[in-house]
Amino acid sequence: MGGFFGTARVPFDLFGPVHLVTIGALAVVGTCLIRVGLRADERGRRRLRVTLGLAIFLLLVARHIWKAATGLWTVQNDIPLHLCSAMAWITIYGLWTRRPGVLRLMYFLGVAGAVQAVLTPEAEFGVMHFTFFETMGSHGAVVIAGVWAVMVEGYRPTARDPWIVFGLLNLYAAVVFPLNRLFGSNYLYLIEKPPGSTLLDFFPGWPWYILLLEPLAIGLFLLLRLPFRNPAAV
Repeated sequence: MGGFFGTARVPFDLFGPVHLVTIGALAVVGTCLIRVGLRADERGRRRLRVTLGLAIFLLLVARHIWKAATGLWTVQNDIPLHLCSAMAWITIYGLWTRRPGVLRLMYFLGVAGAVQAVLTPEAEFGVMHFTFFETMGSHGAVVIAGVWAVMVEGYRPTARDPWIVFGLLNLYAAVVFPLNRLFGSNYLYLIEKPPGSTLLDFFPGWPWYILLLEPLAIGLFLLLRLPFRNPAAV
């Protein structure tokens, strides 16, 4: 069954016209949202936070409904244990509460994780499909929310924050790994590389790609901390 909500697999044109236009649209929307947020009063910012959080929520729920309706929902793939899936729900919570610890996760894990998903999305049904736009929309919104945390909410990463997030990420992986064994799943891609074209294609096989992801992760976190390396941010 094909169509916008169909289940027929279609090859994904990575960095094709639709993909690039969608990335550009997300960049424009994110820039506009941040600029409006910087100029808005607290009431206006709250409305923008609620709108962004609600958009993420509706996209996530819509995907679960679609997968359930098409018989594609499985424990092995659809529990929100993947990093971006977990961060989507954490982002909704962070936009609502603005807790500093959650803003930290939104910035480091949300931006570092979801950007990769926007650049190399899992789009097994092609670009002109509901799941492509849901994936790009939800991951793009997580990135925007992470930037919102520092640009609008005023979160300032300290020198310790990249290492705190790195430790939490490894702790989370240690929890997810036995769950993968229990469910026969591949959450966080701890069992094997993800399907499709991703950055992991340039890495060796299991378990070496996991070991190589460790310095890459902390490197990305330190890079995200770099703009805030000044006495006021420590």
